[in-house]
Amino acid sequence: MLLAEAKSYIGKVCTVRFLDRGGNEQSITSIVYDSTYVPLYGGYFVTDTDDIRLDRVISVELVGEKADTAALQVPVAA
Repeated sequence: MLLAEAKSYIGKVCTVRFLDRGGNEQSITSIVYDSTYVPLYGGYFVTDTDDIRLDRVISVELVGEKADTAALQVPVAA
């Protein structure tokens, strides 16, 4: 996965399937906080549970988007 594609998932809840250090497939569902490049290591997804190397990602499935609570408030008529 390229860094430009990974940035499109920032702020969204995703299920990410990836290979761990041992080559075993892992899956997490988490909010993607950032997608960044780390010199000498490459691109990473920054989530609330793990930092995942982009070259180990098998697939990303969008689960939902982070809700803006201000947009959900309904004004009360007086």
